[in-house]
Amino acid sequence: MIRIVIVLLQLLLCFLLQSTVMPAFSLAGVVPDLLLILVIAVAYTRGRIAGMLTGLAAGLLTDACFGDLVGLCALFYLCIGYAAGFARKIYDERDYMLPMLMMIAGEFLYSFAYYVTRFLLRSRTEFGYYFIHLILPRIVYTVLAAAVLYPLLHGLHRLLVRFEQKED
Repeated sequence: MIRIVIVLLQLLLCFLLQSTVMPAFSLAGVVPDLLLILVIAVAYTRGRIAGMLTGLAAGLLTDACFGDLVGLCALFYLCIGYAAGFARKIYDERDYMLPMLMMIAGEFLYSFAYYVTRFLLRSRTEFGYYFIHLILPRIVYTVLAAAVLYPLLHGLHRLLVRFEQKED
C-alpha cells in the first residue's frame, strides 16, 4: 500500500514539475519528460505490470490536463512502461546504461507516435523539421534530466523493495 502512495506522490510531483517549473528551464523550446523517466524507473524496479499501471496513470494525467484526445498519451506511456518492464530481467541494477538507452528509445517512440497521430494523419509531412526541432532536443534534454533524476527514483524504489521484503 505504501508503494502505491509513494508512486502516486511521485507521479503528482513529476507532473507538477514538468508542467509548472520545467517550462522556465526549457531548452530549444522543449522540456524534459519527467513522467517518462518515472515510468521507466518504476518498470525497471517493479516489472511490466507496475510499469504499465504507472504509465497509464501518467498518461491519463497528461491527457486530462493537456490533451484533446483522452487516452492517447496514456496508451503511449503504457506501452513504454510495458516494454521497459521486460528489460528488468536482463540488466544489472547497478548499471544505468540500459535504462538510459530505454529513455532514448522511449522518448523517440513517444515523440514519433505523437507525430504520427497528431500531425501525419492530418497531412503534415514535415518529419525532418519535426525530428530536428522537437524530437531530437526532447531526447537529449530528457536523457540529461534522467542522468540526474533516474538514480534518485531507482534508489527510492529499491529501498521500497527492501522495506517490503523485511515486512514479509
